[in-house]
Amino acid sequence: MAPPTDPGFLAPPGEVADWRLVVLVDAAAGAGVLDALPGTPEGLAAPLGLDAHGLRVVLDALVAWGVVERRGDGAYAVGPHAPGPGRLPGLRHHARAIGAWSGQIDDRLRGAGGSPARQAPPDPELFIDALGAQARLTAPALVERCLARFPGAETVLDLGGGHGEYSLEFARRGLRATLQDLPTMIDIVARRGRLAEAGVDLYAGSFFESVPQGPFDLAFCTGITHTFDGDHNLDLFRRLRPVVSPRGGVAVTTFLRHRHPLADVFAVQMLVNGHGGDTHTEDEYRTWLAAAGFRVDDAPVDLPDRPQSVLFAT
Repeated sequence: MAPPTDPGFLAPPGEVADWRLVVLVDAAAGAGVLDALPGTPEGLAAPLGLDAHGLRVVLDALVAWGVVERRGDGAYAVGPHAPGPGRLPGLRHHARAIGAWSGQIDDRLRGAGGSPARQAPPDPELFIDALGAQARLTAPALVERCLARFPGAETVLDLGGGHGEYSLEFARRGLRATLQDLPTMIDIVARRGRLAEAGVDLYAGSFFESVPQGPFDLAFCTGITHTFDGDHNLDLFRRLRPVVSPRGGVAVTTFLRHRHPLADVFAVQMLVNGHGGDTHTEDEYRTWLAAAGFRVDDAPVDLPDRPQSVLFAT
């Protein structure tokens, strides 16, 4: 059985990866098993601090999907359908979603909430890698749409784009990019060095406390507004208004409620995060942006092959 092409939890219904595969791959990768292959369960278990019997059961199960193959000498090796570097983070992020959905939806239905403050994810490196793999696919087209809307843009503030793929794409197009995210996320991308090499400026801190002074021709908000409630989004847009240049504007890429079926599925992920996020409606975004002093374009721009849309405002 070959795994589906899309490893994420937002694959279309009927095409989503088998939850058993997702959980098994995450466990094997997290324990270092996939990197340690080839080998026998007995030979691999001790160096990895694992139980040989449990390891053998997991490896045998992964054979069913071709992630692992069993050799005639009793050893196991990486199989033809093992997820590569571009797919593995998405599968492992999917496993986190399975854990959250199965463990927290019941609590949320009963009104048990979490903190509205945005916090770094429990495994920020995996989170960055998973979102970065997806962003590499969408960044060229999304940045192209932004520059078509603001053709004279020279500077961009990339808010919450911790993986840096959008900042890198803007930098490739000749813009001076500044990436702002929480200190934990900025520490990771700073250590990796790719953004500094591309000339991207890094700004660590919550944008509910401060944003860079700018001015910026484009405030690029992708993947963040659905993690907050309305009060926080209004606060964010009000903070952005003074740092956006007179010729510039904002681009808000998000999941709009009811505009795409998978946007409503994504709302479950925001529900279990417990930070007050949601897939807000287009009218809600228009209200918040207008209250902050922006004028929203007449219609959102839907991203091809993605359940997301972009709202532009000046």
